[in-house]
Amino acid sequence: MTFSSYASFSVRAALVAMVLASGSNAHLVAYSKGMFCKNDYGTADAPNAAVAISPLWNLTWTDWFLHGKCRQYPPPAGEFLSIPSGGNFTVEIAANRAFTTLSYNGGKATDWPDGKVHPTNWSTNVNDPNYPPTSSGCISSPNLHAHNESDAAGTAFAISYNNNINTVNISDFTVFSVLPNTPYRRIATYQVPNLPACPAGGCLCAWAWIPNHCGQDNMYMNGYRCQVTGATASAKAVASPVPAQWCESDQSQCIIGAKQLSIQYQAQGNNVQLPPGFQKDGSWPSPGYNLKMGFKSGAQTDIFSKATAPVTPNTCPAAATVTVTQTVTITATPK
Repeated sequence: MTFSSYASFSVRAALVAMVLASGSNAHLVAYSKGMFCKNDYGTADAPNAAVAISPLWNLTWTDWFLHGKCRQYPPPAGEFLSIPSGGNFTVEIAANRAFTTLSYNGGKATDWPDGKVHPTNWSTNVNDPNYPPTSSGCISSPNLHAHNESDAAGTAFAISYNNNINTVNISDFTVFSVLPNTPYRRIATYQVPNLPACPAGGCLCAWAWIPNHCGQDNMYMNGYRCQVTGATASAKAVASPVPAQWCESDQSQCIIGAKQLSIQYQAQGNNVQLPPGFQKDGSWPSPGYNLKMGFKSGAQTDIFSKATAPVTPNTCPAAATVTVTQTVTITATPK
């Protein structure tokens, strides 16, 4: 879709809303402990929670950043998504919390984000009369915005050491892990570089993806309270990130180092400039988390500054040493 065609999107947006309301052809988000909106817009347990799956398009910063209203619905106190420094962690990508192990004891979960059973090599080339391709030729269920696994645009996790949900901004989030060819199956495991420890109260993390067309142009984002575990005292601080840059045709133009999450297709806050013309697959340029934007697979090991991170970041300096002197008077009694 070109920028000039955005005006016609309002009708399609209404159709998308109708589809979501019907519970079919739903979109996807990474479900885990520590996520915002795990119970939709509430605090009572909501095993069918699905607010966070909604696509983000043509919104102001207030409405798209960390999925807008979801910022008001954090996880319970003390609940975090665990991020093992130098290790890996797993989340469940799904169209509804019901299709994960976070609901119904996992009884409605399958290998797929929609809770259905599909062929191992599920694609639009596999004939299944129960799930024919969408009108744009994409896999219809789950709504991956893709023709097959290799066409999936890639998803990413980013971390912010500013853990104040009221002051944090997109410039605080550094992408630290990228998983190519996702979303596709439910289980998704992300590799972690040698991240430093979080401040007291943990960090904030974000999961995001931008589809490679195959349906409406939009993006997805959700927030998490996260905690880096197993950090070493020698871990380097995470550098301040900058926006990624399109470099599909010339890898020398890729941004090396800490990069922000890419924001595109919004009314406010876009940080990606796309080239004119087409990308190599013949469609309009799409800024996904892949080599087109300079994002390599796995842990992003080039995101650190040269400085060693403090063991406990963002705390007051140690108090000065105080020496206490006490005078004791002893009176001798003559024998």
